[in-house]
Amino acid sequence: MAVTPSEFYKLNVDELRLRCFEEGLSSEGPVRLLRPRLVRHLTGATMESKQHAEKAQASAQSNVSLDATHGGPFESNFGSHAGGCSNVVPVIVELLRKVPSLSSDEPEAILRLVGKLDEIYSLRLVDEKMYVIRILQLLSGAVLSFFGECLRNGRSWEQCKRELLREFFHHFVRERLIRDHIVFNFHQENEALRDYVS
Repeated sequence: MAVTPSEFYKLNVDELRLRCFEEGLSSEGPVRLLRPRLVRHLTGATMESKQHAEKAQASAQSNVSLDATHGGPFESNFGSHAGGCSNVVPVIVELLRKVPSLSSDEPEAILRLVGKLDEIYSLRLVDEKMYVIRILQLLSGAVLSFFGECLRNGRSWEQCKRELLREFFHHFVRERLIRDHIVFNFHQENEALRDYVS
């Protein structure tokens, strides 16, 4: 039965000697020596086990953060890690937190999102595989499935972008986007569209 240090002061001399014997301590001497001996032993053992537990926890957390920074247990086919330092991960997390999640599978929404993600990727704070893992939380639907497939097949960020264009931006979609971009950004409100095109 476990006894706390304060409870040793309730034990009589025979009980104290028995506890000392059980703990592997000397049971010689009067009560005034037996009690402090037991208390020191119990307190030391408790502190030692607590320190051991804290070291084990710190070691486990260190391994997890190292895995998170360097791509974990995966063998990466992507570019090399640019930072090599665990403090870049919070920077990526903070930058991605400011990017709104994908709201639909509309080409315009995908284009806006990928444009912002490409800007953040250009900083090269983490390797490509880790970056794709981090952006998955911003995606949904077919785009999430697409990037999941990219991740499984070990494609680079540039390859993912090229295939995204083929998958979601067919020729007629690209033409429409270009036309809308020209009409809504360069065409003057009072100017006839036919004159502008000419």
